[in-house]
Amino acid sequence: MTERDAYIQKMEAEQREATARFREIEAQAELADSEDSLDVLTGARAFNDDVNRELQALRRADERDWDRLKAGADKARSRFREHLDKAGSRWAGLREGYQRQREAELKELGAQMDGWIAAHKRSRAEDSLLTREELDFITRGLKTSGEMLKNLRHARGHAWKTARDQYEANWRELQERSRIIRSDGAQEEAGASPP
Repeated sequence: MTERDAYIQKMEAEQREATARFREIEAQAELADSEDSLDVLTGARAFNDDVNRELQALRRADERDWDRLKAGADKARSRFREHLDKAGSRWAGLREGYQRQREAELKELGAQMDGWIAAHKRSRAEDSLLTREELDFITRGLKTSGEMLKNLRHARGHAWKTARDQYEANWRELQERSRIIRSDGAQEEAGASPP
Protein backbone atom coordinates (compact mmCIF):
# COMPACT_ATOMS: atom_id res chain seq x y z
CA MET A 1 0.00 0.00 0.00
CA THR A 2 1.35 3.36 -0.95
CA GLU A 3 1.61 6.31 1.40
CA ARG A 4 -1.10 7.97 -0.60
CA ASP A 5 -3.48 4.98 -0.22
CA ALA A 6 -2.75 4.80 3.50
CA TYR A 7 -3.49 8.52 3.87
CA ILE A 8 -6.80 8.20 1.98
CA GLN A 9 -7.82 5.17 4.08
CA LYS A 10 -6.94 7.05 7.28
CA MET A 11 -8.99 10.06 6.14
CA GLU A 12 -11.91 7.84 5.13
CA ALA A 13 -11.86 6.10 8.54
CA GLU A 14 -11.77 9.45 10.33
CA GLN A 15 -14.56 10.69 8.10
CA ARG A 16 -16.71 7.63 8.88
CA GLU A 17 -16.16 8.29 12.59
CA ALA A 18 -17.03 11.99 12.18
CA THR A 19 -20.08 11.12 10.06
CA ALA A 20 -21.28 8.69 12.74
CA ARG A 21 -20.90 11.46 15.32
CA PHE A 22 -22.79 13.80 12.99
CA ARG A 23 -25.61 11.23 12.63
CA GLU A 24 -25.91 11.07 16.43
CA ILE A 25 -26.26 14.82 16.57
CA GLU A 26 -28.64 14.84 13.62
CA ALA A 27 -30.86 12.28 15.34
CA GLN A 28 -31.47 14.83 18.10
CA ALA A 29 -32.74 17.50 15.73
CA GLU A 30 -36.19 17.39 17.32
CA LEU A 31 -34.64 19.03 20.39
CA ALA A 32 -33.82 22.12 18.35
CA ASP A 33 -35.68 25.05 19.81
CA SER A 34 -34.47 27.67 17.37
CA GLU A 35 -33.44 28.26 13.78
CA ASP A 36 -29.86 28.87 14.96
CA SER A 37 -29.68 25.35 16.32
CA LEU A 38 -30.96 23.94 13.04
CA ASP A 39 -28.49 26.11 11.12
CA VAL A 40 -25.62 24.53 13.07
CA LEU A 41 -26.87 21.13 11.99
CA THR A 42 -27.33 22.21 8.38
CA GLY A 43 -23.84 23.71 8.37
CA ALA A 44 -22.38 20.48 9.72
CA ARG A 45 -24.16 18.57 6.94
CA ALA A 46 -22.67 20.91 4.31
CA PHE A 47 -19.15 20.55 5.76
CA ASN A 48 -19.60 16.76 5.81
CA ASP A 49 -20.50 16.87 2.11
CA ASP A 50 -17.40 19.05 1.44
CA VAL A 51 -15.13 16.48 3.08
CA ASN A 52 -16.70 13.65 1.09
CA ARG A 53 -16.21 15.62 -2.18
CA GLU A 54 -12.57 16.31 -1.28
CA LEU A 55 -12.00 12.63 -0.53
CA GLN A 56 -13.48 11.66 -3.90
CA ALA A 57 -11.19 14.18 -5.59
CA LEU A 58 -8.18 12.76 -3.70
CA ARG A 59 -8.97 9.26 -4.93
CA ARG A 60 -8.97 10.49 -8.53
CA ALA A 61 -6.06 12.89 -8.17
CA ASP A 62 -2.92 12.47 -10.17
CA GLU A 63 0.54 13.16 -8.77
CA ARG A 64 0.73 16.85 -9.61
CA ASP A 65 -2.71 17.67 -8.02
CA TRP A 66 -2.14 15.48 -4.95
CA ASP A 67 -0.63 18.09 -2.61
CA ARG A 68 -3.20 20.74 -3.50
CA LEU A 69 -6.12 18.32 -3.08
CA LYS A 70 -4.64 16.90 0.12
CA ALA A 71 -4.45 20.42 1.59
CA GLY A 72 -8.07 21.03 0.51
CA ALA A 73 -9.20 17.75 2.07
CA ASP A 74 -7.35 18.53 5.32
CA LYS A 75 -8.90 21.99 5.42
CA ALA A 76 -12.41 20.59 4.73
CA ARG A 77 -11.93 17.90 7.39
CA SER A 78 -10.72 20.49 9.91
CA ARG A 79 -13.72 22.78 9.20
CA PHE A 80 -16.11 19.82 9.52
CA ARG A 81 -14.60 18.75 12.85
CA GLU A 82 -14.75 22.31 14.22
CA HIS A 83 -18.35 22.63 13.13
CA LEU A 84 -19.10 19.19 14.53
CA ASP A 85 -17.59 20.22 17.88
CA LYS A 86 -19.73 23.37 17.82
CA ALA A 87 -22.84 21.37 16.91
CA GLY A 88 -21.99 18.76 19.57
CA SER A 89 -21.72 21.46 22.23
CA ARG A 90 -24.97 23.06 21.11
CA TRP A 91 -26.82 19.74 21.17
CA ALA A 92 -25.30 18.80 24.52
CA GLY A 93 -26.71 22.08 25.85
CA LEU A 94 -30.09 21.38 24.27
CA ARG A 95 -30.15 17.85 25.67
CA GLU A 96 -29.22 19.15 29.11
CA GLY A 97 -31.89 21.86 28.94
CA TYR A 98 -34.48 19.37 27.72
CA GLN A 99 -33.58 16.96 30.49
CA ARG A 100 -33.71 19.69 33.16
CA GLN A 101 -37.09 20.86 31.84
CA ARG A 102 -38.52 17.33 31.82
CA GLU A 103 -37.08 16.63 35.29
CA ALA A 104 -38.70 19.83 36.56
CA GLU A 105 -42.01 18.86 34.93
CA LEU A 106 -41.73 15.39 36.41
CA LYS A 107 -40.96 16.80 39.86
CA GLU A 108 -43.87 19.22 39.54
CA LEU A 109 -46.22 16.43 38.50
CA GLY A 110 -44.86 14.24 41.30
CA ALA A 111 -45.45 17.05 43.79
CA GLN A 112 -48.97 17.54 42.44
CA MET A 113 -49.58 13.82 42.70
CA ASP A 114 -48.24 13.80 46.27
CA GLY A 115 -50.60 16.69 47.02
CA TRP A 116 -53.53 14.88 45.46
CA ILE A 117 -52.75 11.71 47.39
CA ALA A 118 -52.38 13.67 50.64
CA ALA A 119 -55.61 15.57 49.95
CA HIS A 120 -57.37 12.32 49.12
CA LYS A 121 -56.12 10.66 52.31
CA ARG A 122 -57.00 13.74 54.37
CA SER A 123 -60.41 13.93 52.74
CA ARG A 124 -61.04 10.25 53.45
CA ALA A 125 -59.89 10.74 57.04
CA GLU A 126 -62.09 13.84 57.41
CA ASP A 127 -65.02 12.08 55.77
CA SER A 128 -64.54 9.24 58.18
CA LEU A 129 -64.25 11.64 61.10
CA LEU A 130 -67.24 13.69 59.98
CA THR A 131 -69.29 10.57 59.47
CA ARG A 132 -68.46 9.35 62.97
CA GLU A 133 -69.05 12.80 64.43
CA GLU A 134 -72.29 13.20 62.54
CA LEU A 135 -73.48 9.72 63.41
CA ASP A 136 -72.60 10.18 67.07
CA PHE A 137 -74.29 13.58 67.19
CA ILE A 138 -77.38 12.47 65.31
CA THR A 139 -77.62 9.26 67.32
CA ARG A 140 -77.41 11.23 70.58
CA GLY A 141 -79.78 13.87 69.21
CA LEU A 142 -82.29 11.30 68.03
CA LYS A 143 -82.11 9.48 71.35
CA THR A 144 -82.63 12.74 73.22
CA SER A 145 -85.47 13.70 70.87
CA GLY A 146 -87.05 10.27 71.39
CA GLU A 147 -86.87 10.67 75.14
CA MET A 148 -88.35 14.15 74.88
CA LEU A 149 -91.19 12.81 72.74
CA LYS A 150 -91.91 10.19 75.42
CA ASN A 151 -91.96 12.96 78.02
CA LEU A 152 -94.21 15.00 75.73
CA ARG A 153 -96.67 12.10 75.50
CA HIS A 154 -97.02 11.95 79.26
CA ALA A 155 -96.97 15.69 79.91
CA ARG A 156 -100.05 17.76 80.48
CA GLY A 157 -100.78 21.44 80.62
CA HIS A 158 -97.86 23.75 81.28
CA ALA A 159 -95.45 20.77 81.43
CA TRP A 160 -96.56 19.78 77.92
CA LYS A 161 -95.81 23.28 76.57
CA THR A 162 -92.38 23.23 78.22
CA ALA A 163 -91.65 19.70 76.92
CA ARG A 164 -92.79 20.71 73.42
CA ASP A 165 -90.56 23.84 73.46
CA GLN A 166 -87.59 21.72 74.60
CA TYR A 167 -88.30 19.14 71.92
CA GLU A 168 -88.58 21.81 69.19
CA ALA A 169 -85.36 23.49 70.36
CA ASN A 170 -83.56 20.14 70.46
CA TRP A 171 -84.84 19.22 66.98
CA ARG A 172 -83.77 22.58 65.50
CA GLU A 173 -80.33 22.20 67.07
CA LEU A 174 -80.08 18.65 65.73
CA GLN A 175 -80.98 19.78 62.20
CA GLU A 176 -78.75 22.88 62.33
CA ARG A 177 -75.69 20.99 63.65
CA SER A 178 -76.24 18.26 61.09
CA ARG A 179 -76.42 20.88 58.30
CA ILE A 180 -73.24 22.57 59.56
CA ILE A 181 -71.38 19.29 59.77
CA ARG A 182 -72.39 18.40 56.21
CA SER A 183 -71.59 21.83 54.77
CA ASP A 184 -68.18 21.98 56.54
CA GLY A 185 -67.37 18.52 55.20
CA ALA A 186 -68.45 19.49 51.68
CA GLN A 187 -66.40 22.72 51.77
CA GLU A 188 -63.27 20.94 53.03
CA GLU A 189 -63.72 18.20 50.46
CA ALA A 190 -64.12 20.76 47.66
CA GLY A 191 -60.99 22.58 48.86
CA ALA A 192 -59.00 19.33 48.96
CA SER A 193 -59.90 18.12 45.48
CA PRO A 194 -57.13 18.21 42.87
CA PRO A 195 -57.09 21.18 40.48
